[in-house]
Amino acid sequence: MFKVRSGVAATLVVGFILAFAAPAPADTTAFWGYWQADGSHWAFAKTGPATAHPGEGAVEGWRFAEASGKTGTPPRAEPGFAKLCGSATAPAGSKRVAVVIDYGDAAAAPSGATPPASRTACAIVPKAATGADVLAKVARPQTDKSGLICAIDAFGPCAKAAPAATPSSSAAPATRKKSAGSTALTIGIGVLLVLAAGGSMMAVRRRANQ
Repeated sequence: MFKVRSGVAATLVVGFILAFAAPAPADTTAFWGYWQADGSHWAFAKTGPATAHPGEGAVEGWRFAEASGKTGTPPRAEPGFAKLCGSATAPAGSKRVAVVIDYGDAAAAPSGATPPASRTACAIVPKAATGADVLAKVARPQTDKSGLICAIDAFGPCAKAAPAATPSSSAAPATRKKSAGSTALTIGIGVLLVLAAGGSMMAVRRRANQ
């Protein structure tokens, strides 16, 4: 005879939950390195972007790669301001800063991510702008809990997709998707209820046959 035991039901529920809650494999040790032009070469920035103040005509670089020695790996494009930003004009009170963003190669990319093609931009920002301000002008940086930039344009170990556009007041509210955790819990509870109901039915039948 089929007999339901609370231990079996609980094991099934926990199994379903853990299947969805298991942590993903850790990504590589690659990170977004911050670089500044030193003539025709790249130099690893001596300060973070939040405290750096690049001047008019500066070239800033970002490269996602694993560490190489005491620093990261520099962007592959040469830091040439005239080529990247020379034709742009800045209004009074502003400055021009060229930016190179190198998303690295596939070997260093986070699990399941494909690095976009490298790109350049010319940021026209206030004269007091920091390196972080410059990056935010031409890309979408994201920071971790310590304040370090860990993703650019949704690429990096802490990457998050761009937030969805807010629906207008006349539009019907969108139905929220259930998270994987709540879905797993719902499945587990459903299994428990089905097993409990089956056990009750078998008990009723046994009594009827006695």
